[in-house]
Amino acid sequence: MSAHTRHRGLSALAVGTALSLGALGALSTSVAANATSIDTSQQGRIIIHKYENPGNGDQNPAGTGTDPTTAPVAGVVFEYCTVSGIDLFDGTNRGWDAVNAITATAKQAAAAQGVTQLGSYALSNCTLLPATDASGLATSPTLPLGVYFVREVSTPSNVVAPAAPFIVTLPTPADHEKLDGDWVYDVNLYPKNTVAQGPAKNVVDQPGNGVILGAPVTYQVTQLIPALAPGQTYDSFVLSDTLDPKLSPRAAVPVTVVAGTTTFVAGTDYDAAWTGQKLAVTFTAAGRAKLRAGMNVVLTFEATVTAPGAIENQAFVDLNDLSLTPGTPNGTDGSPSSTVVTRWGDLTVQKVNQAKNSDGLSGAKFRVYMGTTDQQSSCTADITGLQQVTTAGTNTPYVATSDGSGTIVIPGLWVGDTEKTVAADGTVSDTTVAGHDLQQRCYVLEEIAAPNGFVLPSGAAALTPVMVKAGANGTVPLVKIQNTQQGVPQLPFTGSSIQLAMTIGGIALLVVALGGVLVVRRRNTRREGA
Repeated sequence: MSAHTRHRGLSALAVGTALSLGALGALSTSVAANATSIDTSQQGRIIIHKYENPGNGDQNPAGTGTDPTTAPVAGVVFEYCTVSGIDLFDGTNRGWDAVNAITATAKQAAAAQGVTQLGSYALSNCTLLPATDASGLATSPTLPLGVYFVREVSTPSNVVAPAAPFIVTLPTPADHEKLDGDWVYDVNLYPKNTVAQGPAKNVVDQPGNGVILGAPVTYQVTQLIPALAPGQTYDSFVLSDTLDPKLSPRAAVPVTVVAGTTTFVAGTDYDAAWTGQKLAVTFTAAGRAKLRAGMNVVLTFEATVTAPGAIENQAFVDLNDLSLTPGTPNGTDGSPSSTVVTRWGDLTVQKVNQAKNSDGLSGAKFRVYMGTTDQQSSCTADITGLQQVTTAGTNTPYVATSDGSGTIVIPGLWVGDTEKTVAADGTVSDTTVAGHDLQQRCYVLEEIAAPNGFVLPSGAAALTPVMVKAGANGTVPLVKIQNTQQGVPQLPFTGSSIQLAMTIGGIALLVVALGGVLVVRRRNTRREGA
């Protein structure tokens, strides 16, 4: 028999045993001697109190029952059947001995609805009880005294192990330990269920880890430990997680396991091993001995984002082969967790000449700031209070520089994720952390160095808001950021006005010179004539 088969057999036979039915197992020949005190003219009722394991409710002498401290389970349906062929009131011990002789194996064989045989006895008049109410209560109508077989026929999806079928006699000893001769006709019963909650996967505090490609992502897998029936133990506990191809294991970062104030020690309480993309955390006997019902065990590990996109991840838990996730069958590695998503998108912009947008400009430098909005109308040139993007794994501001064509490519920025809020006891809620579950996110680029020969803008003019969506957004520039060329002072004696003045002055000088020459010639001519 395999280990899995053994565990399933234990669950079927032991989990959820009706604790109050020890009275029937304790009956002996002394009970028949007291049978004369039974009032056979009375009738009785079967009163089911349905609670989660490990409730310890019992009958009390007044027959009203005592409530366990665990939570009630609503929506459970039981069926009761008359066991024919057993007479408790013939004045002998034969009927009571026959009840005690019915084995657990026979009861389990008759567990399924529709089965009409309990060992060598026939089952008749099988009737469904109403489903247990919000307090876990279901009550039969008044019934004739006798022997009844009770089996659980349907449960809510969060019940992972049904209550074992059981026998109840009407009446039943009021005190099944003292057996002092008192009888209870309305019998309070406490068959228990193992109620489970599937593992919860969560991604934690991405802004704190960094928001650019290469930053770590912290994942947590939380498993609420279910209560088992008395006598059962936690025989296997393995948490596993296979990473998406866009993630890379951070195997050098220790895997941690805690549960409230309880810390589990690696190598002693559990062994953690990466095999390619798969992490498996296997609890040792020492670690399983620390498990307690109601404990939230939290496994934390890290991975690195290596490519943009919407990155999904899911974990699995194998605990005693139980089907922990309501409504979902187990996979190869056990019960599946919720699926979490972390979203990353690349960003491409271009630095260009304002006078000629087709001219790309190299050497422009930008700081990057993460915004908090996914609305285009709110994506404005304002970095007040925004988180500055730092190089992955450092506190150094990330600086993007335009290449020879003016193109700036930021390979991946965090857009959002499905991080859930976590209660003080470690319970993962269904409420997403505010500002996380975004499909696109505003970022702001701050120009801190202009291309050579171009003006560095100041104030709001140096800020460019951009919207980043999850995924690879292509190589075509999404935004063109313009710069104005630097001007220079006018060169001395240049320009049209100076040239015109010089031209006019030159002509005037030529006219004056020419006039002087003519005057001299005339004077010389007159002197020669004289």
